[in-house]
This record gives sequence, structure tokens and C-alpha cells, in this order.
Amino acid sequence: MTRKCLRSLVVVLLAVLLLNATSALACGPFLIEAVFVHTVHPTYPVERFAGGRIGVLQPTYARSYLYVGYRYLSGSGFTPAEQRALTQFWDDRLNYRWSSGEEEWTKAWLDARSKVATQDPGSISAYRSREKPNEYESYLNCQKDAFDAAIATLNERIAKYGPDSPAIKAWVAAQDQVFSNCAGGSVIPEQLSSDADALQRADRSYQIAAANFYAGNLDEARKAFEAIAADNNSPWQRNAVYLVARALVRKGSLGPEEQKKESLSAAEAQLRMILSDKRLSSLHAASTRLLNLVSLRLHPAERLNELARILTAKTENQNLKQDLWDYTALLDGYLEEEDDANTKPPEIPKTEDLTDWIATFQDSSSAVKEHALERWQATHAATWLVASLTALDGKDPKAAELIDEARKVPSSSPAFPSARFHAVRLLMESDQNAAARTLLDQTLKSERAHFDESSLNLLIGRRMLLANSLAEFLTDATRVPAALSWNDDGREIPSGDDELSDENKTQKGKPFFDVDAAHALNQQIPLSLLKEAVGSDVLPSAPRRDLAQATWLRAALLSDTTTADELVPVLSKLVPETSELLNTYRSTTPPDEKKFAAIYAWLKTPGLEPVVDAGIGRTTPLHQQDSYRDNWWCSSYLQPATDEENREVVEFTATTNAAPPSFLTPAEVAHGAKEWSALNALGTAPNYITRQVIQWANSHPQDPRVPEALHMAVKTTRFGCTDKDSSRWSKAAFDLLHRKYPTSPWTKKTPYWFKD
Repeated sequence: MTRKCLRSLVVVLLAVLLLNATSALACGPFLIEAVFVHTVHPTYPVERFAGGRIGVLQPTYARSYLYVGYRYLSGSGFTPAEQRALTQFWDDRLNYRWSSGEEEWTKAWLDARSKVATQDPGSISAYRSREKPNEYESYLNCQKDAFDAAIATLNERIAKYGPDSPAIKAWVAAQDQVFSNCAGGSVIPEQLSSDADALQRADRSYQIAAANFYAGNLDEARKAFEAIAADNNSPWQRNAVYLVARALVRKGSLGPEEQKKESLSAAEAQLRMILSDKRLSSLHAASTRLLNLVSLRLHPAERLNELARILTAKTENQNLKQDLWDYTALLDGYLEEEDDANTKPPEIPKTEDLTDWIATFQDSSSAVKEHALERWQATHAATWLVASLTALDGKDPKAAELIDEARKVPSSSPAFPSARFHAVRLLMESDQNAAARTLLDQTLKSERAHFDESSLNLLIGRRMLLANSLAEFLTDATRVPAALSWNDDGREIPSGDDELSDENKTQKGKPFFDVDAAHALNQQIPLSLLKEAVGSDVLPSAPRRDLAQATWLRAALLSDTTTADELVPVLSKLVPETSELLNTYRSTTPPDEKKFAAIYAWLKTPGLEPVVDAGIGRTTPLHQQDSYRDNWWCSSYLQPATDEENREVVEFTATTNAAPPSFLTPAEVAHGAKEWSALNALGTAPNYITRQVIQWANSHPQDPRVPEALHMAVKTTRFGCTDKDSSRWSKAAFDLLHRKYPTSPWTKKTPYWFKD
């Protein structure tokens, strides 16, 4: 998220104004994902994290989680009440729950009003849209205290004037006008005539000021509140003193950019005046909250430091949720990039250790490790040990020293999971695989309980790379996901049973290949070993089936007919629907006929692909066409990610540029890479398939399978993964089918060719 967006978020979330911008989510279809390692937040339930089970901290976590990690690493936890506040904070943010409770407020007012008025005032919305060009944003205009005050005032006036009196009817009619401005418009009550009593006139003056405030006439509202504040006889005098500041803050938040600082400075002066006056003590709590907002907007660096001190104090913080919200929003403003690449964020103040640690922990620049090490050497604090371990690579001269320090961290320490993971990582990066394997095996055997599901998958991923044999590799190649998530917006929120289909529910708790395992199987391990892996009973049934189909098709496409033939019985047993086609392939001898038999089998089995899937993958049966075009493979499916794509991951999660597992010889890695390159050289699957079918049709026009094959080839260009050349091949197959086989039923079933 950019700093520009986050500045809006400060206005949205922190103020008495609380903008309530509606989020727009992308359109589907969305497929359920297997999240093996969380990168945005810790493993659910987050109550465990709030309670101190922080696992392996990742720099990509949201900063509110890093704050909690910092506190536990510092030896300072949270009270049960604070833990509840933290989980509520994360629940609100992750689920976009910023509900103000307006329905209860407005209902309470309408219920009170109904005692004296029968006419329907219409619905009341507490939110109002901003003016152009921000008309798609809305803010909380009429707050709970406005409705509470209206109810209390109505009851008091009924007691004084009676429920059926003209005074009550006039007051209610004016209050209806006031609240009509909450959602829009500018309806201002008229002043009362001089024959009304002083209390009625005072009430009306206050209603006029409030109506102007809600209508956005902020200068008029401020002047009206100032006049009321100067009136010693008005029962609204005390409230008006505070509302002068509210009007200034509102203008400083929603008014023209050039006068925001002036308005906020005036509000600050007004609030400090209130707080210095003991006679206005009833306003002090609200004024303090509003002053915090003003300070956040007007003096962000000072407020950031103040909040850091508050958040690290050892006394219980009853305002933890709001303080953390304010702190992280301010921090985002310093650490997030601008939309404009030429605009640099302001330099973040690092005078407070918390701020310094979070900024350092999330910094991926090469210079950051020196600062982390300096802080570690100066403090020997667990916070800076974890930051230093995270920043270093195994080739650094300090790596050996830090590995020793990491191994000294006791399992009872919150730092243990991070320290142990990075000790293993640094040993591997410094070419000490045997030591890394010994440490990791001991950890997985004796200390497994200290790692949550996400952190455990990090360790297992490392153990897979340290495998001494194919069997060891396969043992750790599949992992149970930490969560199943629709993840349509990148928040990795685990999906509840009510959000899952019956088929999705069957995937819970089952093992799948993670990205690193899929990368090794697809791009590094040669066919000779893949065939051996298919014949092994180490893999669970579903991953083994996926590997079998991938290995058979890969062998067939790369003309390794011996391997393909040997796999036919295994794949036929695992996927009985393919047995007839596979047996035809095995019984075919001439190379060109055998190649077409493979292509024909692929056409008839659209779920076949020469790669294994990472995560859940394709759930549609292999012989059925998938509704979301996951058919006949995309050749770019597992191309290595760029450095930029992996820049922020810091190699914590499984990435597709991982080193090969240690059991592979250089020759095997080279052979696997050569096979992968040859496979990718085939190009986009529908284009390749269609080209092969056309060649076969031209050389063997009497083959009874040709019309159906041409029909299916055209379908691949509609229901497969295509590119800019696919339409040309689609038309070529279509034209050949209609020209040479005009009476075939397959021709009648092919009325169109497809242009992407």
C-alpha cells in the first residue's frame, strides 16, 4: 500500500471524523489457496500470537504484529484485557470492521422521539459523503454522543414543557432538521421569535450551530459555537467550548489543503485551553482524545515518539487498541512508498527503540544489517538479535558469531523459533549442511511444539532442501497448509467451514506440495528420479497421483518413451479413467504414431500437465474439462520468479528460485534443468497441441481419430491457457476440419474458432 493511500487511512480511522471508505475487491473467479507460510500475519487464531506464541517473525508481517513481537522479545507481555484488545484490533482490520454502531444510536433516538411525534422523519444515516473529488469516501458525521444528547435533552424538555406542548413539537421538528444533515444536504432551522422563552431560544441556537456543523458549514458552525460559549446563561455553554475545537478539527481534516495546518493549530490551542481549565474537567477526557488526533496530524514525529513510549510502558494500557491503531498508521506514513516515485517519504524518527526496531526489521536494503548489528552489540537484547539474524546472510563474517548466539537462546524464550530457524538458514548459506541438518533434526524431534503451523512449515522446507536421499526429500516435499484461504485480496485470512464447498472441506488437513517442492520436482529433478519417486510409497496418495501424471506426460512430450511406457501401469492404477488411452500409447510402436497417441490422450484428458501443482492445484478430475480454463497446462506456470517479485520475502517462505536439494548431484541438476528448458520450449500448450494435430492430420488424413482431434484442438484454444498466436492456430485447425471433414459429426460440433 502506498503512503498516499495510508494518509487517507489516517483520516479514515483515527479521527473523530472516521472516514469510512468502501473497499473495492477484484472480480473472480477465486480459487481456494493453500497457505503454507503466512506472510501478512501470524497463523490463526491470532489470540495465540497475542498470548505470546509468536513463532518465526517475518519482516512482511503487518506492523501491529511486529509491535507485539517486539514486546514479547523484550520480555514484556500483555494482560488478558490487552490481549483481547489486540485480537479485536486485528479482527477489525482484517475484516474491514470499522462499524460505529450507528443503527443502535439512530434507533434509540427514533424510539425516544416516537413518544412525542407520530410523523415519520425518514431513515437517518450517520455517514456523509465527502465533496468532489472525494465523493466516493464517507465519514462518520453524526456520532453517538449527538444522539445520546438529543435523547437526554428531549426527556428533560418533556419534563419541563409536557409531551404535547408546542415547545416540544418545535424542538423535535428542529432536531429532525439537524439530523437530516447527517447523510447530506444543508437544512438549517430558523431562529425562534422573541416570544419564546430563554431556554427554547438557547436550544434553538445550539440546534442551528449543530445543523451547520453536520451540513459542512464549518465556519458558520464555529462562529455559532463561539457565541454560545460566550453566553453564560446558555445551558450549552460548556459543550460549545469543546465544539469550537471540533469544528476546527473537522475543517482541518476535510477543508482545503492550504488551510489545514492553520485550522489544526487553532484547534490545538483551543483544546489546550480546555485542558488547562479545571472548571472544564468534564470535557477533559474527550478533549484529550481529540488533542491526540490533532497531534497526530500536526506533529506526526512527536506523536509517533509519544505513542512508542506509551506502547512500551510496563503499565496496563486501557487505550491500547486506539494507541496501536494511531501508531501503526503514523508508522505506515513514514515507511510506505509514495505513488509518485519522485517523492521520498519523510525520514522516520528512530529515537524510540520500538520504532527503530520495526523500521530496521522491515528494511531490505544492504546497509540495514550494520545498524542491526550495532544495536545488538550495544544492547544484547533479544529484539536486536532477531533483527540481526534476519538481516544477515550466511557469507557474512559475523554469521558464525550470530549462529552461536542463536543456538544459546533457550526454548522457553519467545525468540527461540526465530533464532533456531535463522541458525539453520545461516548454516545452510555458509555451506555447513551437515551441521544444519543435525540442528534441524534435533529441533524437529525435541522442540516441535514451540513452532506454530506456519513456522513449522518453514523448518520442514529447509529440511527438504537438506535431504540426503530422494526418500528424505519426498518425506518433506508435502506439507499440511497452515490455512486454506480464498485470499482474493492478499490478506491470507483462513476460510471458515461456512465459506468452503464440500469438496474444499475435504482438503483441510491434507498434505500438498509447497512451492519449493514443486519447483524442485518441475525444474531440477530429472525424469530418471521422478520415475523412481512415482514408484515410491513415501508420498501421500493425492500428491503421488499428481506426480505420476506429470512424469508420464513429461516423458511422453520429451520422447522418453521408455519411461513413459514404464509409468503406464502405475498411472492407470492411480487414475483408472486414463487406462485405455495409456494402454493404446504403450502398445503403439512407431515414433510418430506414439507421439500422436500421447497428444490424443492429452486432448482427451485435459487435466494432464507435465508439472506438479503447488498447493491444492486442480481439483477437477483429469478427464474432465475445468470450468476456469485450468486445462492442458500453461508453459509459464512455474517459471522462476524475478528477484523483484521475491525481494520482500527475504527467503522465509518457499520461493521459486531456491537452491536444489542437497541429495542431487550437479549432473542431475543440469539434466533436470535441461529437461525443463526443453519442456518450456514447446510453447503455449494449445498452440503446441494444435500444431501437432494439424501435422498428423495432414500426414494421416484417414486416421479416424483426426476429426475429433481437430475438434478438441480448437477447444484447447478456448478453454486452455492461450497467447497472441493461439487464434491463428485455432483458425487453422477449424479450417482444416471443415475443409476435409465436412460431414463429420465433430465438424458440426465445431461451429466456431476462437480469437482470444
